[in-house]
Amino acid sequence: MNSQRLDKIKKYLKVKTAELIETDQLNQNGVDALNCSLDLQLDRANVSRDLNTLWKNGDAIKIQGKPVYYLDYAMLTQHYPDCFFPSVVGKDENFNNYLSQKAAVQSANDDEEILDSLDEIIGATGSLSEAVLNAKSAVSYPPYGIPCLIHGPNGVGKTSFSYHMVNYARKKRNDPKMPVMTVYCQNYQDGPSLFMQALNGSEKKAGLKGNDSIFKLCENGVVILEQIQFLPFSCQNALASIINAASFHNILQSAATPLTTMIIATTDCDEQDERISPLSTSFPIHLQIKDIESRGIYEKIELILDLFRLEAKHIHTDIAVHKDIIALLAAKKFPGNLNQMRNEIQICCSKAYLENPGNKFRKVYVTYQALSIDLLSQSEANSKVNSIAISLLSCIESDYAQFNADGTSQSAAIFKNAPNKFNEHRLNQFVNELNIDVGELDNMENYVRENISVLKDCPPPQLDAIKKSINPYVYQLTLAKLSQRPFFSKLKKNVQLLYGILLHISNYLKRAHEETSSVSQPQSITSQFYPNEYLLAKDIYQSLAQVYNFEVVEREIDFLCSYLVIATQWADHVNIAILLICHGDSVASQYVDYIKRTIEGNYILDCIDYNETMQLNDCLELASIKANQINQGAGVLILTDIEPLTSIGSYIQKNLHIPCRTISNVSLNMLIHFVEASMSAYNNLDTVSNEIKMPEPSSNPTGKHINNFIDQIKDKVISKTVAFIDVDKAVSVLDICFRKTLQDLHIPYTDVLAVKYLCHCTNMLERVIRNETWGFQKINTFSNENYNLMHIVEHRLEYAADTFGVKIPSNEIAYVVQIFLLEK
Repeated sequence: MNSQRLDKIKKYLKVKTAELIETDQLNQNGVDALNCSLDLQLDRANVSRDLNTLWKNGDAIKIQGKPVYYLDYAMLTQHYPDCFFPSVVGKDENFNNYLSQKAAVQSANDDEEILDSLDEIIGATGSLSEAVLNAKSAVSYPPYGIPCLIHGPNGVGKTSFSYHMVNYARKKRNDPKMPVMTVYCQNYQDGPSLFMQALNGSEKKAGLKGNDSIFKLCENGVVILEQIQFLPFSCQNALASIINAASFHNILQSAATPLTTMIIATTDCDEQDERISPLSTSFPIHLQIKDIESRGIYEKIELILDLFRLEAKHIHTDIAVHKDIIALLAAKKFPGNLNQMRNEIQICCSKAYLENPGNKFRKVYVTYQALSIDLLSQSEANSKVNSIAISLLSCIESDYAQFNADGTSQSAAIFKNAPNKFNEHRLNQFVNELNIDVGELDNMENYVRENISVLKDCPPPQLDAIKKSINPYVYQLTLAKLSQRPFFSKLKKNVQLLYGILLHISNYLKRAHEETSSVSQPQSITSQFYPNEYLLAKDIYQSLAQVYNFEVVEREIDFLCSYLVIATQWADHVNIAILLICHGDSVASQYVDYIKRTIEGNYILDCIDYNETMQLNDCLELASIKANQINQGAGVLILTDIEPLTSIGSYIQKNLHIPCRTISNVSLNMLIHFVEASMSAYNNLDTVSNEIKMPEPSSNPTGKHINNFIDQIKDKVISKTVAFIDVDKAVSVLDICFRKTLQDLHIPYTDVLAVKYLCHCTNMLERVIRNETWGFQKINTFSNENYNLMHIVEHRLEYAADTFGVKIPSNEIAYVVQIFLLEK
């Protein structure tokens, strides 16, 4: 293949596509091999072959017919950023049907949807806040606005941002007919004279009409110059002169004409790039649009939700996307920014649509089956971001984000408004909740523990809000008193733990003079148990009483004392160490890797992989060494799977005198619970090992009857049909899966259904573990006919699959689906 010829044809295709766009002649038109070969003086067969190569490479789209036409894909997507263009357009299809309602060619008579205002842009109050503010200033500045340069990486939405500015200008000036023109500078990189004609107009020639300047055509309007880095330096200098002089020389007029047009330019270059150096300094305002990865996870999820919303509108079909899918997309890196993200989402939607044709179903479900291999393969590497995204999406109550065919989405609206409601709620909560009368507290200790638990993980904005509300003298006095007592040296280093009580004291001082003290106050309940903390609390209140002239109340001293005791526990806390030991070459290591990627904190966690080559004596010796290394004084919690590893804890405690507790039948879910519990100052080795429980099934009106019934089925039926699986564990886990499935399907609980589900699924898990799964005839047909039900059942069984470390195949899922089919 001749690469020079291919580049020449590609450039020709790009120029001709741009001309067709500007003249609005895309329908049933394009570049054909014959005319291209004549214009470029190339062999027609070679041109046809190269055009087809461009189409195969994704650089062009093909319009079937006689002749076959081609259009440049990049030019189309650049001019119509919200459109989906198929690789092949049918012979009788109207190409205009693919053009977006947000087309770049705008006219005052358009009945189509106009762009949202600048305030509605995703990131308007976040990463783009400065750009939005400067854009408003530029558009609003009299009389015609200030020239702006929008710069940022390819695909971040610079063109879209410029159209938002145009829409804002139309609203600001109350002129819906304000003229707008877009000039694609790439078309003029090899023809500077043509660009000069665009700037200054062209004279009449024989048989041809002269053209006005673009600035004359857009008087009192906006000219958008796309990708100015492609302009030759001579053109950039000419444009810079026009901006600096605020006038242009219209060739159809003798005198210089004042510039009455606002100029908006876009570029992929940095503002200091040499390719735009002649022009960059002439633009007073520079607006930077950051790449997606720099805008934060919250805005990235907003962009994903918005693209799904647009897809639902584009295909006129409701779309439901599982929140796990959105989290995976949020975790993926998109070097191509919005363009690449849009393509990935369109691929997901197209695969889901293939499984659920829009003419047969009212809704398309986007699930794991619709994801690309690339998207699935990156999920574990980005599990930390994935877990953050799932946490953020928790504000959407349903498991699915819903996008309606009319372009609306309550899920997207909820997510968009969540930060405002959350911040307002959290700030009010932190600042106001300690403004109480301690006499009204039923349990002072629990109240203090709850507040310190919040403060230890409180984000900086909330801590700043609390600190601003604290009386400065109270803050300084307390720090001074702490410094005088070495006993509280660690607490002084974690002073944020005291913000709650300092805020309470600040509020108490405002009302202390209004309160009347009783004749006989009750004796202190803390002085005997916590003498150091009590003396410090009493000293602080007595010092404040001298300044603010109030009588010290004993219960307030007790409250401050309790707060100091619990805060000191947190400051002095030593975490429980956890040692995970599992059979297999890498089971324990993989569990620990997952924890380290997904859970932040100062937990102490190590592991041992007990494989076939390791003898038990070697494992005991290695476990003793690791236990001795990780023990910080709070003891070691040993988590194992099955015998003979369950006796290792007793061996270590007997020989090394290190406090140990052992928990068997460990799962990933259980490990997560223990890791989080080990970091709490309120837990010791005994409370963690004895009181930490796994999630129990949700209660229901007939819970007692159901639990007794399930126990009978488990003992009398299920235990007799399985060989090795832990029946108690299996039934407990499957019961949760069963109830969640009933909720999703809106089916009432019955004993008959419970027996079928629990008996079948317990045996199914044993078959899957043995790798002896059942087959299912015509599984593809069955799955397509019951797609939604298959997905719900499979999704709810994920908890059981994760607990037992297996993957349940679709054949087995189908048999479970049959249990519920008669109930639907």
